[in-house]
Amino acid sequence: MKHRISIIKAILPLILISISAGENPELKSLTINRAEAKPVIDGDLTESLWETAASVTHFLEIEPGENVQPPVETEVKVTYDEDHLYVAFLAYGNPEDVRATYGNRDEVFADDFVAIILDPFGDSNAGIMLASNPYGIQLDTKNTGGRNGDDLGFDVVYHTQGKITDDGFQVEMSIPFSSLSFPVQEEQEWRVGFYRSFPRENRHHISWGGMDRTNPCWLCQLGYLRGMKGIKKKQVLELLPAVVGSQSFSPDSLNTMQSNPAEGEPSLGIRYSFSSDLSTEFTLNPDFSQVEADADQIDVNTTYALFFPEKRPFFNEGADLFKTYINAVYTRSINDPIAAGRIISRFGKTTVGFLSALDETSPYTVPGEEKSYSAIGGQSISNIFRAKRSLGQTGFFGVLLTDRRMQDGGSGSLAGFDFRYRFNKTYSAELQVLMSSTEEPSDSLLSDSDTFGDGYSVAFDGESFSGNAVEFEFGRTTKHLHLEVQYEQKTPEFRADNGFVTKNNYRQFGLIGRLQFWPNNRILANYSIGSRASVYENFSGDLKSKEVRIWTNFTLPRQTNLEVDFEIIPFERFKSTDMKDLWGVVVNIHSRFTESLMLGMGTGTGENMVRYLDIPERGKGTYYYTWMQLKLTQKFSIHSMYSYSEMKTNKGDSTYYSGFNSRVRVNYQFSKALSFRIFTQYSDFSKELQFQPLISYRPSPFTIFYIGSTHGYDVTGDFEKTDESSRQIFMKFQYLFDV
Repeated sequence: MKHRISIIKAILPLILISISAGENPELKSLTINRAEAKPVIDGDLTESLWETAASVTHFLEIEPGENVQPPVETEVKVTYDEDHLYVAFLAYGNPEDVRATYGNRDEVFADDFVAIILDPFGDSNAGIMLASNPYGIQLDTKNTGGRNGDDLGFDVVYHTQGKITDDGFQVEMSIPFSSLSFPVQEEQEWRVGFYRSFPRENRHHISWGGMDRTNPCWLCQLGYLRGMKGIKKKQVLELLPAVVGSQSFSPDSLNTMQSNPAEGEPSLGIRYSFSSDLSTEFTLNPDFSQVEADADQIDVNTTYALFFPEKRPFFNEGADLFKTYINAVYTRSINDPIAAGRIISRFGKTTVGFLSALDETSPYTVPGEEKSYSAIGGQSISNIFRAKRSLGQTGFFGVLLTDRRMQDGGSGSLAGFDFRYRFNKTYSAELQVLMSSTEEPSDSLLSDSDTFGDGYSVAFDGESFSGNAVEFEFGRTTKHLHLEVQYEQKTPEFRADNGFVTKNNYRQFGLIGRLQFWPNNRILANYSIGSRASVYENFSGDLKSKEVRIWTNFTLPRQTNLEVDFEIIPFERFKSTDMKDLWGVVVNIHSRFTESLMLGMGTGTGENMVRYLDIPERGKGTYYYTWMQLKLTQKFSIHSMYSYSEMKTNKGDSTYYSGFNSRVRVNYQFSKALSFRIFTQYSDFSKELQFQPLISYRPSPFTIFYIGSTHGYDVTGDFEKTDESSRQIFMKFQYLFDV
């Protein structure tokens, strides 16, 4: 497992950790009053309501310093009316040093930004971050307190505007109560935190009241927001009509592009919020296409299907509810839905969600012991039910049921439970147990001759079987030390038709240890060292692998992060071939040298098993990559990536494979909503070149207009010849109506 830290992954956990305040909640309590008038959200804070709004000024730096006076001052003012929560941030500092970019939503985490974090139910099971950079560009995410991390696909409708002033910058924010879920009661008491990111030579993380590093619970340490009375989430009907048009072109026998008939389709989404804790949504003939292709991944030496993140807004909303330790719900298994609907309700400590979809073409990902198998089937109906009940701070007990029925025969179902429990701030446990039941179709979609379990065949021949999966973790976490014991298993017959499970028939035992320190000097802000030892065996009792991994991480000046990762595999068995003393070492470094330039690079080498051969051999693998984000102006940026991978014989006299992937995205942001982007991607392995220009207008997460095209080229040799293999022109207009 590679240990990688992107800029977003590095920042977001600190955002949620940072909102802590020791053990006395009264030290972080803010009581607000109702506003006498509605503010104009323009970034100007001269209106009278801000003079009387409740405010907080007690901010401390929690990273790299530990609860020390920050280099700049921050003030936050909060008020409300019957429809909105209003927040004003005054971020003081030298205005000439403010880092701000006109960019796409959720893509400006390297800037200065301010944020409010809300947990309206106060059970530390879900916190949402609503943030803005100095220009009002929004960043929002949701964290559920567990190892699933932050949900960057989470979007909330709220309004922001910022401006750079003589004293730094300020942001004005309006959050509709209709965008939030909260308890149905006369007087509200929410958990709340305020955060400021101050990136200069070092990135300073500043939070209201400081943090307790001895407490690993991020959300337990939020403050209290009191004083809101008589607010209700009004019953809201939202209509989301859309029109999609496209025309494709394909080459004829002379490689001349010929046009196909133009196509156009309408679609309709309907969302109704009954109350603050009950909403339902239905979409008919939705357009779930992506406006940017998935990033190419080098997969030459892997035998398992590759995971690609979900990018479709309908499935991203509420996705955190369906995430579990075992990836039993992967919404890209619903590939091309004709219709889909969901309902999410929260009452008291219990949240319930139900998702149903009629899919036109349904993919299969069939797990195996040493490889996964893929196929595309016909129509299916998927139904997914999820319920979670809070158990103290960050704890819960959940139930999950999934069922997919293929129109032409065959089905896959799952049922199980999971829980997370925090015994105190040091000890915690997590467990998930799932049972699967599979009835294969009888067709030729999969005709592989491989077998598994008690003589079952991988081929789709109408067999029925059941399996199970278990994952368990028990951990102890203190300020400097984390220890964790892990166990997981998936029987040979376990499958997850609505999930993404690519490997089964194994038991794995693991032990993790990690030490972390914060010297916070001129050379080193913090560093950590960790290790993980694991043993894999199959259900026949055969040893499959022994692995030991050791990694270190250093945070250096100039917002520079250095990682060194060393892996030792004393034993590995694959395709009945045993190998000993395999190893690998990886070095990654990334840095934001200036406001305009962010660079990253890494390299790795080692002795690995060449798995794609019929009889695996021992090889010497090498790879390296580099990426860059260059901001030429506040509105014009270039993002590029290049990765190279090769595998040679140990003697180096021949090459099993070698090649590279490259990717460039050029973006010009005319305003907060209007942008133009050109995306280019090339894979040396597939010899395919993709080119995608796009202009888009997105004033909110759900009101969208875009027009663009995609072009595919087959490349011969070292670009000796390029033949256009596909072309498509497309447009979409979607508008959100509040009725």
